[in-house]
Amino acid sequence: MQDTNRLRVFRLEERTAKQIEDDVVVEEPLEIRVNGDSVGVTMRTPGDDFDLAVGLMWTESFIHSASEIGTIAYCPDEDQPD
Repeated sequence: MQDTNRLRVFRLEERTAKQIEDDVVVEEPLEIRVNGDSVGVTMRTPGDDFDLAVGLMWTESFIHSASEIGTIAYCPDEDQPD
């Protein structure tokens, strides 16, 4: 996955706008489900999604140790998450 996209943007310098190309960070939503139930959606830069999900589950006290984690996987079909 790509962390940045190159886009045309306007930069303001001393009341003058000029169009340039610049790198912007890509963000995408990540829905986290536990046993098929959605527990939250977070915006993130794609990559390390499983580590992010585990950290969020631990921080929010859904889990208290790594031994409570069964399987971590991407949903193969987001229209049919079960």
